[in-house]
Amino acid sequence: MAALSAAHTPAPTAAGLPGALWLYRFDADGRAHALDDAARGAGTLQDADGEDWHWLHLDLSDVRSAQIVAMLPLPEEAHATLLSPDSHVNLQFEDEVAHGVFVDWVHQRGVDLAAEGQLRGDDGIGWLHFAMTDRLLVTARRQPLRSLEAARRAVIAGALADAPVRLLELVAGRFADTVGRSSDGLSARLDRIEDRVLADSIGEERRDLAQLRHQTVRLHRPLTAMRRVLKPFEQRHAGDTDHELLPAVARLNQRFDDLDGDVGTLQERARLLQDEVAAKLAERTNRHLYVLSMITALLLPPSLVAGLFGMNLPGLPFAHSSHGLAFALLLGAASSVVVYLLLRRMGVARST
Repeated sequence: MAALSAAHTPAPTAAGLPGALWLYRFDADGRAHALDDAARGAGTLQDADGEDWHWLHLDLSDVRSAQIVAMLPLPEEAHATLLSPDSHVNLQFEDEVAHGVFVDWVHQRGVDLAAEGQLRGDDGIGWLHFAMTDRLLVTARRQPLRSLEAARRAVIAGALADAPVRLLELVAGRFADTVGRSSDGLSARLDRIEDRVLADSIGEERRDLAQLRHQTVRLHRPLTAMRRVLKPFEQRHAGDTDHELLPAVARLNQRFDDLDGDVGTLQERARLLQDEVAAKLAERTNRHLYVLSMITALLLPPSLVAGLFGMNLPGLPFAHSSHGLAFALLLGAASSVVVYLLLRRMGVARST
């Protein structure tokens, strides 16, 4: 019940820091505490006691956030990263300060994260800017971000984060959770489509597979962007430092690798199913054309016979016979039989 109420707890506004969306203090046990208006201010971020640390989140669409960034105890490179309009993933680490940009999903207002789980068709990509020391995590965004909001709700509900790097890993982990759930949902959809294809019950499978492949591409691209940055970062700093960021990056690397492998498998399965559906539809079309061609071939001789007797000219066979119609019908049927036997002899009329 506590988790449910926490999920609907609005984020506290940082009244003493115009342009900030929230400010939390984490105690030595890693529990989050929202700071009241009287405790909020730029000086608060530099006055962490003992093992306490702070999480400040900024709204980059508010021009006042630049004033807050300028007052933060961070190097100029970190200031530039927080305010940059970058739309690509990057991660830098120097002098015990990490800063960069991670990818995230845009959070749709009014969506219940606990109930939604998977991505929707209109969920877009957003960018999480961050800078981190051992006592401060500053995050910033221009659009509401899904994983960031999920992480905020998690720490309010009781999730522990005893260091800024733990919270950053939690945010990235929530991003991975969404990808994983979406991948599982797409896999279940693909299983149902595959069952229908194998049962030769093809209806809207081509459209469904096209949509599914589009969704797998949407999952694959941000995963690739994260892996392209995190893996070289891990290799580059493997022997340089024992900072807690490196084990966190290694864990995220492994998880993103596994997820990207799952998404790649989905893409390959969907492509193979598309090929199989196309082959089955082509076979069905060829079968229909074959039947139509056979009907045309068998009806052509009777049509010629009917046309011949319809000329209404003197000297036509059976013109004065009382059984002329029957003879003409028999002649037309016989011509179809002769054509059919000729086609069978040629191997054309055999079933495919």
